[in-house]
Amino acid sequence: MKKFIHTLYYISGKIYIPSSLLKVKNTILHISDTPSNIYPELIRLVKKLSPDYIIHTGDVVDNIKLELYPFKLKEYEKLSINFIKSLTPLVKKEVIIVPGNHDYPYLLKDIPKVKLINEGETISINSTTIGLAHKFEKLPSKECSFYLYGHDKSSSSKKFLNGIKNIHVIELDTHKVFHLKYPINTDSYRLLRTKIGM
Repeated sequence: MKKFIHTLYYISGKIYIPSSLLKVKNTILHISDTPSNIYPELIRLVKKLSPDYIIHTGDVVDNIKLELYPFKLKEYEKLSINFIKSLTPLVKKEVIIVPGNHDYPYLLKDIPKVKLINEGETISINSTTIGLAHKFEKLPSKECSFYLYGHDKSSSSKKFLNGIKNIHVIELDTHKVFHLKYPINTDSYRLLRTKIGM
C-alpha cells in the first residue's frame, strides 16, 4: 500500500513525505540541480520538514543553463533570488549553496541566512563532517561523514549522496539518510534526455 501511495504522489508531480520523516529533528535537506518548475513542491517539502539546514549543491535554476545562455541572466536572477528567499524563512539555521556551473553566485551571496561554499570544501555541523561539490570529481579527498554533490547521474552510495538522483534528508544525530524522489518530469525540466517510458 505504501508503494502505491508513493507512486500516486510521484505521478501527480508531488514529493512523497513518509510520516516517520515528519517526526525527525535536527536535519539537513540536500537538493541539487533544481529546475524552477519544481520550486512549489520543494517549498512545500521544506515547510513540512522545517530542516535545520538546506544544502544545495549547485545549479539553483537548472532549467536556465546560464553557462550556455548568459543572456538569460535577468531571468536567472529573478527566479534564483525568489526561490532562495522563499526557503530562508523556513529553515531553522541556514541555506548553504555550492554554486554550480550554471550559477551566478554574486546574486545570492547577500541574502540573509545564505552561506556560499566553494567546491571541494568541507563543513562541520554538529560534529558531522560534510564534503561538498557540485561535481563528483571535485569532492574533497579528506575523510568525511558524507559527501554531497550533484551535476550528473554519477552513482551514489551510503556516504556519497548525489542530489540530482534524490532529495536527501540526513538526520544529524543518527546519520540516517532518507531518500525522496523528485517530482515526475524533473529530469525533463533539467533539459536532460531522460523521458518517461524510456
